[in-house]
Amino acid sequence: MRRELAAGALLLCLIAASLLNLRHLHGLTDELCSLVEASQSACEAGSFKKAEVLLRSAMDSWESAEGYTHIFVRHSEIDSATDAFCELLGDVSARDPAAAAGSYEKLLSHLRSLYTMERVTPGSVF
Repeated sequence: MRRELAAGALLLCLIAASLLNLRHLHGLTDELCSLVEASQSACEAGSFKKAEVLLRSAMDSWESAEGYTHIFVRHSEIDSATDAFCELLGDVSARDPAAAAGSYEKLLSHLRSLYTMERVTPGSVF
């Protein structure tokens, strides 16, 4: 009976840790998306310097979360997000709003997918 209780307690701990992980990832992606969306608004308004500052702030947040992301997020996803950040920064620095528009959507889509890929759904369990 003790083994069953220990196994049940361990299972509950794993579920709780998974939920905390999802909560943290959701908070991180929301923060990043907010900064990127603010940067996008500034870029569309023609304020490229402000857009670049906001984008660099998002990149700094992304890079400072490296200790977390390198453990809980697939490395291919980390590389793709970092590449999307750099591509967008190049478009914003070049003051090319047409190219930046597509790069913003690419980055935002990628950041949002980080959370949706990790979210537990009935299809991912069964």
